[in-house]
Amino acid sequence: MLIKEYNNQSKTVFGIECKKLLYKKKTNYQEIKIYSSELYGNIMMLDGCFMVTEYGNDQYHDKCVELCYKKSKELDILIIGGGDFGLVKNLFKSIKIKKLHLVEIDGKVIDISMKYFPDFFNMKKKEKEKIVITIDDGYEWLIKNKEYKFDVIIVDCTDPNILAKKLYSTKFYKSINKSLKKSGFMVQQSGSMILDQKKIIEPTVSKLKKVGFSNITVNPFHMPIYPLGLWSFIKCKKQS
Repeated sequence: MLIKEYNNQSKTVFGIECKKLLYKKKTNYQEIKIYSSELYGNIMMLDGCFMVTEYGNDQYHDKCVELCYKKSKELDILIIGGGDFGLVKNLFKSIKIKKLHLVEIDGKVIDISMKYFPDFFNMKKKEKEKIVITIDDGYEWLIKNKEYKFDVIIVDCTDPNILAKKLYSTKFYKSINKSLKKSGFMVQQSGSMILDQKKIIEPTVSKLKKVGFSNITVNPFHMPIYPLGLWSFIKCKKQS
């Protein structure tokens, strides 16, 4: 069966040939579906959009890790979202990590990913001991945070829909700035370079400038399962 994602902006459809539906559930936050496929392995869809595949998912993770890399320093990292753990595992492969906090709003994403994407959770014991998982609204958690300071904050969220819109707000960026160490930086998924330049990328850069971030860059990368295949991360630095 051919499973399709329709993009209303570009009026295009992307499909993956799948073998069967393995799981379907509507949580308090989103609809989660897991399909099996021959080429990509298991596939996760959230609200009808392809999110992550068991195989061939490295473009997204590799680009984010590249932007987070710092030589010979143990980092305190916060991930907002990222409950499938694909990014978590890839960060540990390339970066020295002191502590990694993950705040995921939908705990079901973690539970389902452990079952259908087990390799993402296949890490050394000493790595797992550095991970702190919190099931909470990342926006609210960060606003309330007074205990932790981070070298890197990664916002691994969906595009600004009803659930994620506040993760692109000025108030949220002020909270990120407050929770970063001196010269710390943020990396955020910022949508399609083709479709979202006016809707997401330019407004986000403008808000970050107003908050006081510097060295703001938009970093494109190819992501075949996302609409039109070209995606981006925004990276910015807390002013010293």
